Amino acid sequence: MRKLFVLLVLVFIFGTFFTSCSSGNGPVDMNFIQGKWNFNKSSATTSGITLPYSTDYFNNEVGCNKDYIELDAGGIAKYGNYTTSCAFEEKIGNWSQSGSTISIFVTGTNLSGTFRVASLSASDLVLKFDGTYSGISGTFNLYFNK
Repeated sequence: MRKLFVLLVLVFIFGTFFTSCSSGNGPVDMNFIQGKWNFNKSSATTSGITLPYSTDYFNNEVGCNKDYIELDAGGIAKYGNYTTSCAFEEKIGNWSQSGSTISIFVTGTNLSGTFRVASLSASDLVLKFDGTYSGISGTFNLYFNK
């Protein structure tokens, strides 16, 4: 009886380990992509090291509402930005989806291009794109929440 118990515990532990350590490269359920996504944080990964990263767009202004991207039905994208004085500006563009990749084009913003949807749930979104900043190539990670 004890051997059976130990075997069941080991199966449970290994099952949990392999389920929770998936590579994250599988398909993403895109059912939650539409909606208003508030920018939360960003990071950059290069040579296996991930560091906090920011640019003019990705800095939410202290004391202001968070910048956002809203992806609406029909391919309408809205970019909301709060300036240093908390003045609000909104720009309209478009977006499209192909598999677990989205393309966002809003003229006059730094958030235009094609992004891999690395993670998506009803409340969290992680977008990734490859690029070069100050001569260093890497993957940029953008974290949003609803």
